[in-house]
Amino acid sequence: MQSPLKRKFRERFFAAAVSTIAALSSLLLIAIVFFIFQESLPVWSNVGVLKFLSGANWRPVVVPPELGIAPMLVSTMWVALGALVIAAPLGFGCAIFMAEFAPAWLAAVIRPVLNMLTGIPSVVYGFLGAAVLVKFFEVTFDLASGESLFAASLVLAIMVLPFIVSNSEVALRAVPDEYRYAGLSLGVSKPYFVLHILVPMARRGMLGAMVLGFGRAMGETMAVLMLAGNTLLVPTSWFSKGEPLPALIALELGSATPGTPHYQALFAAGLVLLVLVIMVNLLMNIFLRRVQSGVNKF
Repeated sequence: MQSPLKRKFRERFFAAAVSTIAALSSLLLIAIVFFIFQESLPVWSNVGVLKFLSGANWRPVVVPPELGIAPMLVSTMWVALGALVIAAPLGFGCAIFMAEFAPAWLAAVIRPVLNMLTGIPSVVYGFLGAAVLVKFFEVTFDLASGESLFAASLVLAIMVLPFIVSNSEVALRAVPDEYRYAGLSLGVSKPYFVLHILVPMARRGMLGAMVLGFGRAMGETMAVLMLAGNTLLVPTSWFSKGEPLPALIALELGSATPGTPHYQALFAAGLVLLVLVIMVNLLMNIFLRRVQSGVNKF
């Protein structure tokens, strides 16, 4: 049996190690943001934040350069929100099924399959989408090209589904068993218990899983690069072609000369994407804390 002094030392060592890792991770994020901001600083000073975000023309190699990323911003939101609209109901439903309704052997089969989906490279998803999904749209709807933001959203939904399922299932299983026993003692049905007691208790973790999937969808590159159509026009619908910010950066960064406005504008686009993901996470955390505080007060 360990002595109290030894146990206390291990606890302090573990707490110090975790704090150090957290601090280093935060410093790394700050360093990345600072580097990207430094590389894109001429764009913010010469073009301006509002003009860069709201401009509809992207001609970085003309003189003077026209730097506007509004079409790419709209495309990014269409793709990410579309993927979330498809994946969130499926992910929540699958998580509830695995946590409360599925037999243990079936959940043990589904869980590794979902984990395997997270390890498949995004270029493979993009290739399968281009070979199967795009061809299906072309043949079924008699289109010249089946590439669209909708096709990209469908593939992204498959990619973010495992994150939503796994994290939502953890949140559901973390609800104390006392609530389950209370529901059974009241004689309510299992579906009623899940919808009115279990899901509200686990909503913080489930919404966090949705935010994680949204951030992944916003930052995905290869799948949207191969499926979205790469058109520098403001998309008018989910079925239009577009070019999300990650696809823009991946396509043009290799051909941009360092130090030129084109190169700096791509870093500025990367900074906008990073800030968007951080803001979504911060706003959702604030919202979840307010919801939790309201529940605790009640």
